[in-house]
Amino acid sequence: MTPGQAGGAAGARPGLPLRAVLIAVIALYLIAETALAPFLPQLFDRLYGVDDPGATGLYLWVCRIVGLVALPLWGLAARRRPLHQLVVAGLCSAAVIDLCLGFAPSYAAYTALSAASVAANAALLLAYPAFIAEHTRKAAEEQSDPEHAELAAVCSFVAVFHLAAVAATLVGAGVLALPDPRLGVSAFAVVDVLLAVLILRVLRRLPATEKKPAAAPARAARLSRGRWVLLAQAALIGVAFDFGLAVARPFFTEFAEGLGSGSMGGAVLFFLPSLGALATLPLARRCHDRFGRRMLPVAAVVCAAGFVWQYAADGLPALVGGRLLAGLGLGLAQVAVEMRQFHSTGTAGPAFTAVETVRSAGLLAAPLVAAAAASRDLALPLTVAAVALVCVSVASLARPAATGAAPTAPVGAPLPAPYPPSDRTPVTVPADAPAHPHVPAHAHAKEYDR
Repeated sequence: MTPGQAGGAAGARPGLPLRAVLIAVIALYLIAETALAPFLPQLFDRLYGVDDPGATGLYLWVCRIVGLVALPLWGLAARRRPLHQLVVAGLCSAAVIDLCLGFAPSYAAYTALSAASVAANAALLLAYPAFIAEHTRKAAEEQSDPEHAELAAVCSFVAVFHLAAVAATLVGAGVLALPDPRLGVSAFAVVDVLLAVLILRVLRRLPATEKKPAAAPARAARLSRGRWVLLAQAALIGVAFDFGLAVARPFFTEFAEGLGSGSMGGAVLFFLPSLGALATLPLARRCHDRFGRRMLPVAAVVCAAGFVWQYAADGLPALVGGRLLAGLGLGLAQVAVEMRQFHSTGTAGPAFTAVETVRSAGLLAAPLVAAAAASRDLALPLTVAAVALVCVSVASLARPAATGAAPTAPVGAPLPAPYPPSDRTPVTVPADAPAHPHVPAHAHAKEYDR
């Protein structure tokens, strides 16, 4: 046992308990941020008499813009303050804002307070590298093949994302079912306080990472023409995939209720794809080994077919079938998209940051396009999502000449912070946790639709 390992065992006790707490933190954050997203049209109608689809689209767009602006600011603050202090400060601020949110007197005030809450909660994204480092260390111990260790880490994030989606949908439906939803909205302050307690109990015991000189030679920063093509392909796939998933979300429960699902039935239908995705994750390693690069185009087409089926559904049984089919493709496609991106970019340097920035365009455009489509037909966003996923499949079939040319960080290289890159922003991670060149630092935390 190395001295670093001994110190970690005696202090933060890295291992399954630490991973379990960090997973709980991530899941609770996703629940708090996305619980009301499927029910925003109904919520705005009940609270403020606003039934214009454009109001929902504008609300989501404002929250996502604010979240994307706030995240790099928290990253800059991480250069001066310990991670747990920043996260607790953000959560305490969010608790106060959320307490006031349920009593917002108008749609405009609700939107402004929600944007402020998203900005405060963005600090929690700085905790993700700690989970990444710990999970990757354990996965590397259990998997002798680095490729399978990477796959295990990606599958873990996808599983947390979909489990949180199921729980968040049920929580959101419960809030909407209350006689006064304002009380349920304000109750999210309790989640913020709980997260703050978990952060204080765990992250403050993690030793800070020391700054290390860059291991890659200077010439690695210069991208060849082939690398640019490879990065452009990764960015296009990411934009189309994120856009396709996000555009189908805001008005689906309204569409389902129009087919007779009822409020709770609409909530169940909303998270059915997440259940389908969770069912496919145990098959991810087998499918990855068998299909390789073909896993992404096939899974994306299956997911697109599920969305087309939903658009054509004339009753609840057909809608259930389409949701499940979309979920079966979604689980494998989500894993494959992340694997493809980090094989192309690595996780450090300008390439990773550039592709992540471009991918954010899909999340920014989705609510506006969804609102425009839903104003014509509530089912139309499902068709738009299917088209986007077909674009993912087509884009992933191309094989640029630069495939495999992406620089990879050596094992043991420091993990990047979300923004700015890790060579300039120290983030608190377990001291003995080796980094992996392809583990996603953003960890699917892209849902800024409170």
